[in-house]
Amino acid sequence: MSLFEASWVIARRDFIAQVFSRSFILFLVAPMLLIGFSLFVGSAAGNAERNLNQPVVALVTDSGTAEALEAARIRLVGGTSEQSFPRFRTVAPAENVSVQAKALLADQNENYSAVLSGTLDRPVLTGPERIDDYTGKRVRLIVEEARRTAALEGARAAVRGEPVVRDVTANAAGNLQMLRRSMAQAGQGLIFTVTIMLATLLLSTLVEEKSNKVIEVLAAAVPLDAVFLGKLIAMLGISLVGLGLWVGILSVGYTFFQMLQDWMALPKVSPAVGWPVWIVLLLLYYTANFMLLGALFLGIGGQASNIREIQTISMPVTLLQLMVLLLAMTTVGQEGSALVWTAYLLPFSSPMAMVAYGAQYEALWPHLLALAWQALWVVLIIRLSARLFRTTVLKSTSGGAFFGFPRPRRKRADAA
Repeated sequence: MSLFEASWVIARRDFIAQVFSRSFILFLVAPMLLIGFSLFVGSAAGNAERNLNQPVVALVTDSGTAEALEAARIRLVGGTSEQSFPRFRTVAPAENVSVQAKALLADQNENYSAVLSGTLDRPVLTGPERIDDYTGKRVRLIVEEARRTAALEGARAAVRGEPVVRDVTANAAGNLQMLRRSMAQAGQGLIFTVTIMLATLLLSTLVEEKSNKVIEVLAAAVPLDAVFLGKLIAMLGISLVGLGLWVGILSVGYTFFQMLQDWMALPKVSPAVGWPVWIVLLLLYYTANFMLLGALFLGIGGQASNIREIQTISMPVTLLQLMVLLLAMTTVGQEGSALVWTAYLLPFSSPMAMVAYGAQYEALWPHLLALAWQALWVVLIIRLSARLFRTTVLKSTSGGAFFGFPRPRRKRADAA
């Protein structure tokens, strides 16, 4: 058999053995449960953290001033958000307001950040110096808003004018670039997340087969390059099956919760190359990223002799992937620097960097060069991993040339 025929046999063997096993269902469901639980806990913790971190200011003043300040805060919050301004809590003033303010700030149960006393004409903000950067500035805005409203009401004047006329356009350059940078980061995050969940499994692929001598039988039957390439293709196929199932589950979830209309509104802002081309590029670069890292992990895992060594290797491998992601993220919103070119040219960061390029720039020819460059490195890594495995594990040096080409088969001479 040729190299590709042997690779296909190995890939089909591993693919069927993995997909039709009972553990494959758990393999697919576990990441969905983990991600869903993480998003739920993260969202709940984020909301709780925002509420806890929102400053609370005690209003120690008369009822009229307190109502004016509350009304001013409501008007300002209506134009921004609830978390943009500190919350107010009215407290009845005591005989000595200065002593009362210090007592309120020392109260561990109420957790006041500052105390606002006095009147609109002569307000007094009591609190530590560090509150001036956030709480102090926003309290002053609320006081100024309340003063303007009181002045207009005292003069029996009203601000008149037509409401702001809204002229809706297709998009704006600044907003478009911001959204495309967000798409670029989302594409990088998707490729990184799926790859780190699936490609890392290749570290332990050869350990079991080395222990029960199956790898020696395979190496005797087919070229060792075909074994590595076949296992890599099998894991890629398994990952695409899992990815397709996850996308289907998410699509059903969007439809079930009546979010399909919001999803259909997203293509109004498209990547620079357009949605159809970018989705194709996303799949191609995911495949390239999986093949590159998978070939590397397969070669590294092939040197391990047991599961304990695999567990030791897993942490540096995860850190390596994280460093590659951070390098690829430098291409979002930047161009021309040496670090950006490094991200484009380094084979392990190139797929995620080029996904971001497709979201921001319209040119297509760089993607053809990038895919060819990445495919060349896949061949080099597989060939090097097979050579290293043959030398260190199988203790064999008869590997032939570094680049092998299929030779034409000779027809057997008919027996005379």
